[in-house]
Amino acid sequence: MSNSVLAKPQEPSLDLWPLWLRLHKHETRSRGWPSISWSVAELSIQPLPAEEAVCLWLQLWRDERMAYRFNLSAENPRLFVVCEEVAPGQMCARKLTVCQDVAADYMDANQPVLSIPLPAPIAAWMERFMAHHGEVEDPKAGRRRLRTQATRASAATGNRADD
Repeated sequence: MSNSVLAKPQEPSLDLWPLWLRLHKHETRSRGWPSISWSVAELSIQPLPAEEAVCLWLQLWRDERMAYRFNLSAENPRLFVVCEEVAPGQMCARKLTVCQDVAADYMDANQPVLSIPLPAPIAAWMERFMAHHGEVEDPKAGRRRLRTQATRASAATGNRADD
């Protein structure tokens, strides 16, 4: 989406939020060889004046709620920026996600992925999304709970659960 399409900030909907992003290129030398790395220089809910700033839409999906909860529960929740090398030494941000699984899929496909600490307003927005659509329980957790309940019941009756 071009910068001219979104000329003023927009409020996020329940599952979609336009954010402005600018990347920063770091050029260094490592053992005499030139090295280039990238970082997120700026993230904003308002249009950024820099020419290289882009507007990306962060979208939440109902089927990724378990991954969102995992990210929000982490010691350091992250916002991931999927990038594309458009030319040697030129990187462009293509997608925003708060799902570590999605970020990992792009990384597995050799796509560059940057991450920054999850801004508090985005975390609060994610919590509203989760509250609206409900939490998704880990299916493995349900099996563990049933197994634990069976073990407790058999212990109370004096029988072993695996008899």
